[in-house]
Amino acid sequence: MSTKQKLIQLLAALGLIFSSLLRINFNINPNFEFQQIWLRVLPFPIFDYADQSHDLYLSSTIIGYLFYVLSGFIMLKEIKTDRLLFPLISGFLILSSYAIYVETTSILQDMHSVYKGQYMRIGPTLFIIFLWVYSKFQKMIVNRIYTF
Repeated sequence: MSTKQKLIQLLAALGLIFSSLLRINFNINPNFEFQQIWLRVLPFPIFDYADQSHDLYLSSTIIGYLFYVLSGFIMLKEIKTDRLLFPLISGFLILSSYAIYVETTSILQDMHSVYKGQYMRIGPTLFIIFLWVYSKFQKMIVNRIYTF
């Protein structure tokens, strides 16, 4: 296994940890205020979205989504010309980027005192999609080694 493959796996594991299993809750406005550290053994729910909620604090899930984007870009760099994997990894990157957009919007809304508790928790879903895409990526790497 190459160092790039190990790096991709490490970044995806960190993405799962920081987006689903370990979460730091905080508020920014008017000052930075630490709320709690949230730790779970199982990453449930798989997908969760709320336009408004009673939880008026931000979370550190954006860090996990950034790890997913980094792993996706490393894979994308390796398979620029593959007709199957390029759209799959591009879709994974678009979904991860949208999650970052939602979290960034929440942070900006909290800075302007209009945050209503919206969030998007898709860390486990991104990890499942990553595993599927990574298995296809592994098969492509093995086939590329033995073809001339």
